[in-house]
Amino acid sequence: MTEKNLSSLLAETQEWGALEWWRLELRSFADEPRAQYTLVMLAPREAVRAEYRRVSPGSCLQSLAYMFLLVAPLIGAVAMFRWVIGGSAFDFPLAIAGALTLISLPITGWSELQGRRFPRAVSRSSQRTNTLLHVVPGTVTAIIALTAGRELLDGGAWAWLAVIGLDVVIYIVTYFRGNTVKNGPQNPHDNVDQAVREIPADRLTAIVSARDAAIDRLVRERRISAASGAQAQATPPGHLALTLAPEVGSAFYRPDQD
Repeated sequence: MTEKNLSSLLAETQEWGALEWWRLELRSFADEPRAQYTLVMLAPREAVRAEYRRVSPGSCLQSLAYMFLLVAPLIGAVAMFRWVIGGSAFDFPLAIAGALTLISLPITGWSELQGRRFPRAVSRSSQRTNTLLHVVPGTVTAIIALTAGRELLDGGAWAWLAVIGLDVVIYIVTYFRGNTVKNGPQNPHDNVDQAVREIPADRLTAIVSARDAAIDRLVRERRISAASGAQAQATPPGHLALTLAPEVGSAFYRPDQD
């Protein structure tokens, strides 16, 4: 376990309630960030602020890469639009738009690969936003190039247009493919189960053992009843807070939304 272990959580909390169940669950998976993140999406903000502060060079790099993935087509479209309204005062920026899109394609490929290795259901709204941020700017860039910039298109320019067109097609195809993977998680609760299954058996056994030991301590200290302790230890990993404190979870997903 990390330095912020379950014993320190029990020591720093005097009363035990719904929020503490979420904190215990999140801290249990502190060394399994993929599993912890699936719970973060369902946890109340107070628990997330207290327990989910994982920042590393890798996570920062990944965040920057995904930010670039979202803004690269938009920057290219803005450059093209600026060229149209500026006339000959600016160089034809199709190469800039194409290069930005070309750089973003490996990030798209990596994202797809990770989605296959670690399948998760994503919200339809976020998938729609990602699609629009590629399809709309890419289409605008292509229309400007094929109309106002038609006379400037040479062999290299057509190659950049092909790159932009490929990016647009990829995001249209992935959107119509849907926000879930066949035989994969279909909602955020399924995401939790999938992430737990991905944890090696020995690691999962250690996580559950530490969780159950913390629950035993809560019972001994009479902060929870023996019945609550038995119910808590009977829940499968990843479902502790969802079972004992569903009323304070986030509004991101509710089972009755299906």
